[in-house]
Amino acid sequence: MTTRPDSLAAAHVLRHAIEIGPEGVQERIELGIAEEIPLTLIFNEFHVHAVMMVTPLDLHDFVLGFVLTEKIIAAPSDMISCHIERHDEQLTAHIRITGADFSRLIRRGQRLLTGGSSCGLCGVTSLDNIATATPSLPAHSIPVSSIRAALNALPDQQVLNQQVHMVHAAAWASPDGIIHYVREDVGRHNALDKLIGILSQSPRDPGRGFCLLTSRCSYEMVEKALTLGISTLVAVSSPTDRAIQIARKADMTLIGNARRDRFSVFCGGHRLVRPETLEMMTT
Repeated sequence: MTTRPDSLAAAHVLRHAIEIGPEGVQERIELGIAEEIPLTLIFNEFHVHAVMMVTPLDLHDFVLGFVLTEKIIAAPSDMISCHIERHDEQLTAHIRITGADFSRLIRRGQRLLTGGSSCGLCGVTSLDNIATATPSLPAHSIPVSSIRAALNALPDQQVLNQQVHMVHAAAWASPDGIIHYVREDVGRHNALDKLIGILSQSPRDPGRGFCLLTSRCSYEMVEKALTLGISTLVAVSSPTDRAIQIARKADMTLIGNARRDRFSVFCGGHRLVRPETLEMMTT
């Protein structure tokens, strides 16, 4: 028997943002934002195998797909049961498998990953390992026009993507909107890690400019940026709710749905400088 406490309503929340459109026109909007919650996988009430970041929807399908692709079981019928519980912002999957499969899993030990190209947490084995960094970020201003200029310039600087049309990019631009570094990779985390690597060796102050992401922005992308003191993060898609919470706590400027003519400001709007005399709406 399988318990599925998930629903579409539980998989997203509504959050307010400020959309800045052409010529700096502002509009307060409400957007559906995906939830991102840690799911602890416990086998036979004994073995804590991994903690994965998931959207709390179709969780039974996730667990079954996970145990099959990880070769923990050979067939769907080998998963005897899966009971999923939610307590506050944590999920636990109690998975029961056959004795033979469990013995083989124990011999394998806890999950060791090489860092998949799209995983959110990459399988840590304890919720204590999910850190929420809250460094002190600089209050340098970023003109809205500079963000637009960088968004316009980025496609021409994605040299690998121009050839293959399927890789992610992470870029860093100075406050004037000039892009100084672009790094590309099939994995969105890898692209950002590459950018952080070059920035860590650069004489430029990462906090004085802003980072552009061509990928979705989940919480760990925010945390990666925070490790180097990047104070403004611009992504082409909406961030997850956990990403917004972490960015707001760190006083980061977080922008999503970034297009050449408009974008949504989820928090930290005080850093943005508009050409008009009107003040930035608070987020």
